[in-house]
Amino acid sequence: MKSGFIIPVLAAAITSIPVIANEPVEEVIVTANRVEQPLSTTLPTATVITALDIERQQASDIGTLLGRISGIDYRDSGGRGSASGVFVRGASPGQVVILIDGVRTASATLGMTAIENIPIEAIERIEIVKGPASGLYGADALGGVIQVFTKKGTNSGLTGKARVTVGSHALQDYGFSMSGGNDKHQFFASFSREDTRGIDRTDLKSGGNEDRDGFDETSGSLSASFTLTDKLKAQVSYLRSDGRSEFDNTFGSDNGRYSDSTLENVATKLQYQATDIMKVSLDLGFLSDHIITPAYGSDIQTRRRSATLQSDIQVSENHMLIFGADYYEDKVSTLAAFSETERDNKGYFTQWQGQFGPINMVANLRYDDNEVYEDDTNGSIVLSYRFNDNVDLALSYGTAFKAPSFNDLYFPFYGNTDLLPEDSESYELSLRGNYVGYSWRASAYKTNVNNLIAYDFMTFSAGNVASATLEGVEFELDKRLGEWSFSANMDYLEARDDETDEYLDDRAVASANLQLGRKFKKIYVGIDMQAEHGRHDRGGVQLPGFAIWGVSAVYDATERLKISGRVDNLFDENYTLNLASSSVAYETEGLAGKLTIEYSFR
Repeated sequence: MKSGFIIPVLAAAITSIPVIANEPVEEVIVTANRVEQPLSTTLPTATVITALDIERQQASDIGTLLGRISGIDYRDSGGRGSASGVFVRGASPGQVVILIDGVRTASATLGMTAIENIPIEAIERIEIVKGPASGLYGADALGGVIQVFTKKGTNSGLTGKARVTVGSHALQDYGFSMSGGNDKHQFFASFSREDTRGIDRTDLKSGGNEDRDGFDETSGSLSASFTLTDKLKAQVSYLRSDGRSEFDNTFGSDNGRYSDSTLENVATKLQYQATDIMKVSLDLGFLSDHIITPAYGSDIQTRRRSATLQSDIQVSENHMLIFGADYYEDKVSTLAAFSETERDNKGYFTQWQGQFGPINMVANLRYDDNEVYEDDTNGSIVLSYRFNDNVDLALSYGTAFKAPSFNDLYFPFYGNTDLLPEDSESYELSLRGNYVGYSWRASAYKTNVNNLIAYDFMTFSAGNVASATLEGVEFELDKRLGEWSFSANMDYLEARDDETDEYLDDRAVASANLQLGRKFKKIYVGIDMQAEHGRHDRGGVQLPGFAIWGVSAVYDATERLKISGRVDNLFDENYTLNLASSSVAYETEGLAGKLTIEYSFR
């Protein structure tokens, strides 16, 4: 599908949309423009997964949550705890920045985030920004930015929760949390433990690979917020998870293979209201990502320290300027003989947001100076025109880049120190509004990616040898009426190699998601569906399409006792998301369920 056809269709639709009253919108977002603002007025294409969404959907991991968002393809490697990744508008997992409380989480060696190691029990909300974001976030924001916010304390006094979950595949999951505070100071602390026998990771039934592959995880989080003066606030958060994930050997006998992983994330923020119009913030971060796989003799750790200084200036009621600088340093520890194990990056960015009558505009620019691949300058601009109180049309253009990872540069018999960053140009047309109580968005986009890093058979090492075109359309619809809630999204993607015209692996051509829920006094009941068609893998193998259904319920038995349950893959659909080889598939979960009992106290 070519975006040249879609754009005129979207533009022509404006004339047929009637004017209606706006429904109040309370949801805010920070990630899109690095400042807090209402989601309804944010110009970049963005989505928020709220705490209520997480509670009602009862997903077991962050990847399942993200896979229900339009434009996002989720892939795992055989069930809970397996290696996972998300593709945003066709961009690979390494081309998407994932943050936890503002801290970059990608492994410096693999160049992507192990999202399976982020415990869902610690998550308060998730913000997703789709499209190029290197103008604000620098390297790796080619497809977008996903920011996970961990749970924080409240000012409602001391409260606590205890939770127990049991389910299919011998699932046992329990947790405890405490929260407290007043108008000036708040804290939150949590602990959780999950253990499951899991499913067989692959459909390989020989050499001992026919056994189940389990997963266990122990995690905890802490956070504290302080109002030090009328103008100065401070916040600190800490997250840690330790997990063990078993896996099959697709090339031989399975002799009890597993990986041990540890994720640590520390985020500190100071915010100072310097004047009536200027706010200054300082963010300090630390990440440790450590994975040990004994069967491969592999022990890999990334340590990252980061700092960001940002100033927000409200020039006038309708105009805001942002100036900022950030720094991060990566240190890698590995058993492989890398010639370099450290690098640092300095970035300087600015952004302007303004409104001129019905026209809104946001433009940003960023310069990155990296000691390995030198410098890179990127930016984006979004121009929006509001036709009436309910409908606006936005046009955007942006550039972005992905930095070569340590593996790309230094891995023995593969790395190439002369690699350039991958770079892209993106265009988008978006139409959004409200109609008879519905909020909706239709988008068409195109991204040209150059200097893609892949194995070069001429030099027998990594090289900038490929380019690709990613173009597609998305449609989102959301309706909340009284106790009813309804949301649906659909998207179509063409993601092809420019030279071979082959469809890129791990992306679905078409996908759709549906969620319908109803609140009855003390009970919430919801049903959801996820469908896709045309996913490819292993150099052109097309996987069968599927549609899987799930149901969930939340029962507020008393003021303090809550009982919830979920059934996944209601009709026991047999489907595939990922191939281990051309002849071996990673398994997916069949019909499964779980039951949770949660008790609150104060």
